[in-house]
Amino acid sequence: MWNSTCSWPRRISHARSDRGIALPGVLLLAAFLVGVTGWLVGHVRTDLALASAQEDATTGVLVADAALQAAAAALGDQVDWTQVAALAPPVACPGVPAALASLDEPTERAWLQAEVDAGSRWAADTPQWQLLWVCHGPGVLGHWAGRGAVPAVAVWVADEPEGDGQPLVSTNQRLLLASVARVAGDARGAVSATVVRQAPGAPVELAAWRASPGW
Repeated sequence: MWNSTCSWPRRISHARSDRGIALPGVLLLAAFLVGVTGWLVGHVRTDLALASAQEDATTGVLVADAALQAAAAALGDQVDWTQVAALAPPVACPGVPAALASLDEPTERAWLQAEVDAGSRWAADTPQWQLLWVCHGPGVLGHWAGRGAVPAVAVWVADEPEGDGQPLVSTNQRLLLASVARVAGDARGAVSATVVRQAPGAPVELAAWRASPGW
């Protein structure tokens, strides 16, 4: 009887010791789960941000390409391509939407010109970009159902080097076009192309095309 009574404190003490050991383990597990949850949330947010940025960059390229094609088609209606700086814009752009992405045309043109100048081997015949058209997504595509700010887009034209030392005079029915679109989230899409036609009034053909999404 005495031994049985003496054994109870030992059993109680042992049970309390088990709980004392288990508690730090539970706290460590909880801390680990909180950390993993935080990592997963951050990872998901990063993936969503990257996907959104990629979507904006793709949208920028699509809008820039649409504007370039509209400009090329409109240039086909112009009989005289000789004076590059005097080429008329494709169409009048409708009223500007309230939420319009910001596009600094002089800065964008300066970047384009710097890129051409840096890789130029034509000296005095180096293309000189001239502003042709500034518009926005709905004005180019007819409507805009995308999210965020409406894209702003600009198109420039230049004479393809002919070896005549006159970068603003075209005599071979070949022109260079460049288009840049600014989209929501500061995404930027750029498209450039060489357009040609066999004679004044003939259909315009695409001789070369290059796209570059970016931020």
